[in-house]
Amino acid sequence: MGKQEFLEMLRLALNGRVSAEIVADNVRYYEDYINIEVRKGRSEEEILAQLGDPRLLARTIVQTHGGSGGKGRTADVSGDTHTYRKRDADGYNEEPKRGWRNRFFNLHMPGRLFSVLTLLILTCILVLVIAVVFYAISIALPVLLIILAVSFVVKLFRDWLN
Repeated sequence: MGKQEFLEMLRLALNGRVSAEIVADNVRYYEDYINIEVRKGRSEEEILAQLGDPRLLARTIVQTHGGSGGKGRTADVSGDTHTYRKRDADGYNEEPKRGWRNRFFNLHMPGRLFSVLTLLILTCILVLVIAVVFYAISIALPVLLIILAVSFVVKLFRDWLN
């Protein structure tokens, strides 16, 4: 059996049992795997013998993807490295998150540490608000005291004149 026959048997064994995307992903994965191994110097027959019967592979794939409600892991092969992406319930792949913003907001902290940090931040905000209010009062208080003193004196003179 050759590579194309192996891939066609795998495709036929998967068709109708898992989504078309999973079929395409797995056929592409095994095609890439075979190509990489051939480039490393192994024979196609040796690789196919190692992989075994494509129908057994298909059964494993169906059990993996069918039994988990579409969740599971798919493999992408590029060059000599294998990278795995998580598959969500809808069958869409989660792309790796890059950039400072995603790294900052994707912190994984224990619940207690998160609670303590949240409480500390809220306390700092409260202290800041109270400080601003008292600062505004400290600026306005001398002016208010002068206005109150002048109005008290004016009231005393009015009462004294009447």
